Amino acid sequence: MRRISPRPPLAGLRRRLRLPALALLAAAVVQPALAQDVVSLHRGTFVPSVTAEASYVQTDGRTTGNGREGILRVSPSLHWTDRTGRIQGSVDYVGDLFTRKGRGANDTDYRNTLSARALTEVVRGFAFVDATAAVTQQAISPFGQQSVVGSVQANDNQTEVRSIGVSPYVRGGIGNWADYEVRFGAGYSNTRGGSAIPTSRTSDALFRLASPRSGARVGWNLSATQRHARTTGAAGADTAEESRIRAGLTWVATPQLQLSASAGAESVDEGGRAVRHQDATGGVGLVWAPTLLTRLSADVEHRYVGNTGRINFITRGPYTVLSYTLTRDTTFGIDGNAGGAPITLYQLLFLKYASVPDAIDRDRLIFAELAGRDPNQVATVPFLGRAYSLQTRQDLSLAWTGRRLSLTLFAFSSNSRGFGAESLSSLVSTDEPIVQHGYTSTLAYRFTPYTSLTMSGTRRMTFATSVASGNDLKSAELGLTSQIGRRTIGRITARYTVFNSQTEPYRESSLSSSLTLRF
Repeated sequence: MRRISPRPPLAGLRRRLRLPALALLAAAVVQPALAQDVVSLHRGTFVPSVTAEASYVQTDGRTTGNGREGILRVSPSLHWTDRTGRIQGSVDYVGDLFTRKGRGANDTDYRNTLSARALTEVVRGFAFVDATAAVTQQAISPFGQQSVVGSVQANDNQTEVRSIGVSPYVRGGIGNWADYEVRFGAGYSNTRGGSAIPTSRTSDALFRLASPRSGARVGWNLSATQRHARTTGAAGADTAEESRIRAGLTWVATPQLQLSASAGAESVDEGGRAVRHQDATGGVGLVWAPTLLTRLSADVEHRYVGNTGRINFITRGPYTVLSYTLTRDTTFGIDGNAGGAPITLYQLLFLKYASVPDAIDRDRLIFAELAGRDPNQVATVPFLGRAYSLQTRQDLSLAWTGRRLSLTLFAFSSNSRGFGAESLSSLVSTDEPIVQHGYTSTLAYRFTPYTSLTMSGTRRMTFATSVASGNDLKSAELGLTSQIGRRTIGRITARYTVFNSQTEPYRESSLSSSLTLRF
């Protein structure tokens, strides 16, 4: 009698996984019809491209400088990510070279946009270095002339902010008793606006001691931090400093719920010859993850400036991803993104495809869904800050994808109050908060795997203060994108923008045609 060998326990699982795996592979091969080619470099991704765009712009409603203008823009760009090895990071860069003719002036301008982050493991499992670099276009004053994100318009109220930061740190364990982390950091921000706009230098230090992550239901932590910022410009110098100590307890109530509480003290020097504040602090927090696709985290603390903290909620579904963030905290330095940059369209889609384990497959799916849309799309343009400020910000992001139709929505609300010396503009009152609301929505329809139509609308409002009038920026855009070659994408865009302001109003109509070549 022939003996029948038992079937391996994983054989059935392999058969069940074979069809989904083949489907994912097919999607990765077929879907990038409108995507950029993703090149594998040591399991990283590298997407280089160059775009040439010609625009016709008609401007009306200004007190001066109305008329027609022809603009040529050439934009080299690259996207790189690598999540493997001892050096991991990402780089997103776009350079825009503008040549303008018309409206009584011929000029050339160049803008940079960069977001780069790297983590280096110097000594395996012990010593690390975090490094960041960013170049962004930011408004000098929130009450001056405003432009939509990606506008080809020249704007004297906009400047290029360049920031760099480095943070070496060590971490490890003290037997089975505690884990430790010691970190130092330094940052520098300046602008292309010359000496009239300040530069800022920041430094920080952190010491943290916590119970080891051993699966215990009760844990503890101790931390001490210090942050320092110095802003220097034509109006003089301004410094701010913040020192804090904090002790906390955590309790894992259930596998899905973790609760925490903390108490401590802080000493704050706001700058501008303000009196140093010394106060006790206390806070509570929770992390709730009822499913693998939904997560809510909250950390709220009472400080001398009031209640601060961060609340974040994210949920993913088969076709949607929804993210909401509320942040209220102190910020250091002139960079308007010091309190945290708003989520981009690429980051939102990255959350949607977070369950795809392979980074290359995930990037292919993301770029296929972008269908010619700007991966760095956000709802707002930040404005320059002071050495020390308190910022409250809410961000709501939604992405929904159907078979042919997709919708993305970004909405934000911000409230920023500066402390210390008046270092930037007399229009920005130290005592009054700067309040902004806005949104960006985009609807995209895919006619074929190669051609899609996008419609988008944007609105950004800055509310008036006792010394400055508010403004209201509205824009509507219609675009047609098509892949006209294996490595070539064409796009035609029409945009209409209205800026309502008591000082610098305008109306702008533009028609653009662009060609993108992938390498």
